[in-house]
Amino acid sequence: MPTKIITADGDYNFGIDAKSDSGYRVLMYTGSLGGGTLKLYTKPNDATTKVPVSNAELSTSTLDDGGDVVQQLVFMSAGQVIVNLSGSTAANVEVSVL
Repeated sequence: MPTKIITADGDYNFGIDAKSDSGYRVLMYTGSLGGGTLKLYTKPNDATTKVPVSNAELSTSTLDDGGDVVQQLVFMSAGQVIVNLSGSTAANVEVSVL
């Protein structure tokens, strides 16, 4: 399970392909986003541009039906997994992709 500690805005390539044997992957985080937003992208190996994964954005304002902060999402895609943190101040977040 690739895991990265993220403390600044930017793109983070997780070094794995979004396609998996199970057909899906899970992105999860713990810690502080520092008021920022995590966005999930994928990029085909030969492409220069990353492509956003639909409905794959997490922030502290992303709440579930019970009012709890959503800290994980399930996604299906292809290409390299890239996570972007933007709009943060003093973030200290551990992000994992299963």
